[in-house]
Amino acid sequence: MWRIMILGLVQGLTEFLPVSSSGHLIVLRTFFGLSSHGAEMEVALHVGTLLAILVGYRNDLLELLKGLMNKKKWARRTTALVIVATIPAVLIGYALEDWISQWFFPLAVGAGWLMTTAALWLTPPATYGEKRITSLTWVSALVIGIAQSVALWPGLSRSGTTIFAGRVLGLAPQEAARFSFYMAIPVTLGASVLTLAPGNHLLSGGSQGAIVFGMGMAAISGIFAIEWVKHALATTRLWRRFGWYTLILGVATFWLGGF
Repeated sequence: MWRIMILGLVQGLTEFLPVSSSGHLIVLRTFFGLSSHGAEMEVALHVGTLLAILVGYRNDLLELLKGLMNKKKWARRTTALVIVATIPAVLIGYALEDWISQWFFPLAVGAGWLMTTAALWLTPPATYGEKRITSLTWVSALVIGIAQSVALWPGLSRSGTTIFAGRVLGLAPQEAARFSFYMAIPVTLGASVLTLAPGNHLLSGGSQGAIVFGMGMAAISGIFAIEWVKHALATTRLWRRFGWYTLILGVATFWLGGF
């Protein structure tokens, strides 16, 4: 149980930083010798980080919900843009689920970490871009959604890739981060419902309690990570330092030969 709790802790801390939570989980799970069901354990632990998003962005989400109830144009447009950006990941994830799952092993993660490094280092500086989410065009939202679908590759950071795309398209740093986390809600919720549906083997047997604890750890650590990321993620120097971290991880993974 303690191993899965560690995975939950790592999931919460790395989900919101541009370092790929799935990559860390795959490598740690391999190191611990835990059995794997492809992407299913990652999705289970994502339930915890989904709760962290809802708590960490509770004020923004409540404001958005109030705007929708009051039929505010900005709220409707924000929601519509998130839906448009979600479509590519849903379609590609459904169509290529089996193909994607076969790449959940350390060497593939190493390649993903190197791609993450490139995205981080190519992200425009914090002084670039002033657009708000509602200023995005439908095509821009779709492009960010395609970036999210590309990040289904293990080791390629979803937050790093989508924030990179948003920043290139002119979103202000905090707006790019906010839109990235908004996009995570429907994708994670949908995948979690399907994976954790009654009868699914992931929560069956003796591992049920351990995975629930892992989800709890992911939620708690994720809340703390979000509060830190709100202030630090858009800092150019710090953002690019994460690229050195993923570069080291990628090179080390290849050097060790995938364990």
